[in-house]
Amino acid sequence: MRTTSSTVLFVIVGGLCALGVVSIAIGDFTLRGLAIAGIPIAVGVLVYVLYRYPRVELHHRQLVLVNPLQTVTVPWNLVDGFDTHFGLGVRTHEKTFSSWPLAGKGKRWEKDEHDMRRLVDDPNPAVDTVLDRYAGLSDDDLANPGGKRTIQREWNLGIIVAGLLALVWAVLGIAALPS
Repeated sequence: MRTTSSTVLFVIVGGLCALGVVSIAIGDFTLRGLAIAGIPIAVGVLVYVLYRYPRVELHHRQLVLVNPLQTVTVPWNLVDGFDTHFGLGVRTHEKTFSSWPLAGKGKRWEKDEHDMRRLVDDPNPAVDTVLDRYAGLSDDDLANPGGKRTIQREWNLGIIVAGLLALVWAVLGIAALPS
């Protein structure tokens, strides 16, 4: 689950970056042009890493938070609660794990019954989906016989390496720009 705005941002920026790479390839099909093409490619890769790749997955027995650097798998029975002040934070006995893609929308102005304007929370529908899923879990879904299911964390090495390589390519491209 991702927000629609992150997908739209990725499609727009990815399209512009692809257009940039094509125009560089047509205009300067040399080794220098190849290096310079790393600049729009790095922008596209970084937007993918920061906005398109992160997601929240709702499974039968667990919640998976896929962030740019790390993936955290939390079994439903180990969830102690949620912090939704700035976005989705999953509280467990170990710590609170934050969800990168499901940030809070913040606040908005609303008129009350006396026509007075006040600042109220603007809920994120994707966060509400996670809360509804947790509220609808049965005792069987929350069971953990023998305590076999634990919180798992793993580094997203592929995404980290791709982001770093794109940054290095962009630095080479900036160095290759005519002065």
